[in-house]
Amino acid sequence: IYDNTTIGENCIIHAGVIIGSDGFGFFPNKNTYNKIPQTGNVIINDDVEIGANTTIDKGTIGSTIIKKGVKLDNLIHVAHNVTIGKNTVIAAQTGIAGSTKIGNNCMIGGQVGIVGHIEIANNVKIAAQSGVSKSILKEGQIVQGSPAFEIKKYNKAYIKFKNNTN
Repeated sequence: IYDNTTIGENCIIHAGVIIGSDGFGFFPNKNTYNKIPQTGNVIINDDVEIGANTTIDKGTIGSTIIKKGVKLDNLIHVAHNVTIGKNTVIAAQTGIAGSTKIGNNCMIGGQVGIVGHIEIANNVKIAAQSGVSKSILKEGQIVQGSPAFEIKKYNKAYIKFKNNTN
């Protein structure tokens, strides 16, 4: 746990967790990359559980925020300046890129990839192995696929795809 990290009450942090490490911030300079200073912090609210070997990067400027009641499985990466809303649960091997805002009460399956600088509304469910490449602004929406889209449309498309492979 790096300096300038705030952790609330009743949190469980499992083995191998890293909180407050530098985010992936570099800018190109001729034939090399220069590091962008990471001066922010991490704020973890009450009743959060963080699974083994999860990494939560500090904000580049500002904070990475994990709100009350969030449950993170093992092997998750939370990048710089991400906010995860109250009571959201996220399964293993999910990666959340920088500056993404995730709403309250979301459920995110394992091996999900979420691009940076997007918003995910409250009560959204993202099926395992989905790739979220744009904001999900409709509350309660359920998505699947890569790129992720509305699950009913995904299921119809999958049936057509499967029937064409025989």
